Amino acid sequence: MSDLKASDISGNPLKIGSFVEYINTGTKGTVTEIISDEEGVWALIDKTNLCYKTDVLRLIRTLDEKELIEKTFSREEINEALEKQKESSKLAEMGDVSLESGG
Repeated sequence: MSDLKASDISGNPLKIGSFVEYINTGTKGTVTEIISDEEGVWALIDKTNLCYKTDVLRLIRTLDEKELIEKTFSREEINEALEKQKESSKLAEMGDVSLESGG
C-alpha cells in the first residue's frame, strides 16, 4: 500500500520517515507506517507505537546541524533590548496602578 496518499492537518504530504507532532499532546515521532481503513488514513508513530489519524498530525521540518547558526549580538543591540524590556515593565506597572486606583 505504498501508493496511499496521506497528509497532515495543513495538507502537507506525509510519508514513511516523516517527522510529525500529534497536535493534541505535542508528542513527536517518526511515521513508520501509513494505513487506511473505513475510518480514514492513519500513521503509525515510532515513539508511542500508536496509530494517529493523519489530520491530527503536523509535519515538522527537522533542522540539519549546519542550519543551526550561533547569533552574536552587539552591545548596542543588547542595550536596546534591555531598554525595551524596561519600558514594557514600566507600562505594565502603570497599568496595574491605574487599575488599582479605579482609572
